[in-house]
Amino acid sequence: LAARANDPALAAATAFADLLSAEDIAVEGSPTRVRSPQGTRPIAVAESAPLSDIVEYTIASSDNDTAEILARHVALGLGRPGSSEEAASAVVEVLAGLGIDSSGMTILDGSGLARGNAVPARALTDLLGIAADPAHVHLRAVITGLPVAAFNGTLRERVEDAPGQVRAKTGTLSGVHSLAGVITGDGGVAYAFALLSNDAGNALEAREALDEVAASLAGCGCATPTSQAG
Repeated sequence: LAARANDPALAAATAFADLLSAEDIAVEGSPTRVRSPQGTRPIAVAESAPLSDIVEYTIASSDNDTAEILARHVALGLGRPGSSEEAASAVVEVLAGLGIDSSGMTILDGSGLARGNAVPARALTDLLGIAADPAHVHLRAVITGLPVAAFNGTLRERVEDAPGQVRAKTGTLSGVHSLAGVITGDGGVAYAFALLSNDAGNALEAREALDEVAASLAGCGCATPTSQAG
């Protein structure tokens, strides 16, 4: 993993100063944090990627660090401190605002690495349904970021019996494996699904079992425009 800077802005300024020095451009002193004097103009600006792009990347690559950062930004967006604890409660509050039943739900962090995290399958399928609803276009990145079976991301080499029909986010801890996303069935109807496995003794067998169930759902022809799967 790439090293993380405690002060990204200062680290970037230091790297910039080093590059200038390497080109024989004199740099006086070392970069420090200061407040720009009134009336100064920036010589360069670097902007973040759109939030939708970051969400897509996070889901497709299963980037735990970025997921934790996004959760903390949820807290910041609600005017709270950007701590892991505040992020957890803020995420539950936002989900409740979307109409997601938080019964049986315990969120301790944004990455999902805490062993005490617990999210019911129904909450996952309900959230996926809301994200796919045209009335919530701002959540569309949750769907478009899902890896595609046998094609990209964390599903590049998984669910190979239903290539392109399954889009899903993987979840993996020791003894815990999950797969949640959307399936386009043989009838062309898309529906949400969530598969959760606890106390799995063999990781490879657990993954294969989840992939087999997902592929079976894709080919079962059991979905109708009004049916639900969880």
